[in-house]
Amino acid sequence: MNDWITRSSPEYMELRKKAMEALERIDHMMDTLPSCLCTETYLTANEVCTMLRLSKRSLQNYRDERVIPYTTIGGKILYPLSEIVNILKKNQIETIQ
Repeated sequence: MNDWITRSSPEYMELRKKAMEALERIDHMMDTLPSCLCTETYLTANEVCTMLRLSKRSLQNYRDERVIPYTTIGGKILYPLSEIVNILKKNQIETIQ
């Protein structure tokens, strides 16, 4: 009994076909996505908490109160870096020298 999968075996051909279809779908998505999604840098909750020195609960409160923008992709919450920078700039308090 030969259990080897080779490049000419039907299993390999099917896997290759599915991989090529997936790559074509990814290429199509990249071509049709809004340009801001391709150029934006997104941060995880841990990265935002570290950057802003927040607890996860505080970050959750900011999300709930719509203070900080976010997006959810596949159940994962991501935060656009450019929007966080804008919030920091908008709320910056100048000190008198």
